[in-house]
Amino acid sequence: MYAVTQIRPWTIRASVILLACAFIPAHAASLFGDPSCEDWARMDARKKTQWTNAFLAPLSLTYQGLKRTGPDQYNDDANGAERAVLSIDGFCRTHPEQGPADGAAAYLKSLVSP
Repeated sequence: MYAVTQIRPWTIRASVILLACAFIPAHAASLFGDPSCEDWARMDARKKTQWTNAFLAPLSLTYQGLKRTGPDQYNDDANGAERAVLSIDGFCRTHPEQGPADGAAAYLKSLVSP
């Protein structure tokens, strides 16, 4: 007889979400606009916040809905968008060849990774 190892459903779901974070920039960015880091640097704070919320809020809700434990690290933080914009700003300064979507995905991954 073979021993069957039980895999907890939340572990599979969390793994899928984290894996998806690697592919999010390529696909989801087009839904919310896909600015370059050069474009991002020229955007005003209001537009950065709008783009960040449009991009990250649904992704964070989806992750939290699958995980079903604890607070939503992005949406439950009143300053979540501000922190994310600062993180994306830093990402674009250090990775100008990439885009804000890459920085946003990295930021969300930092919130949801143990």
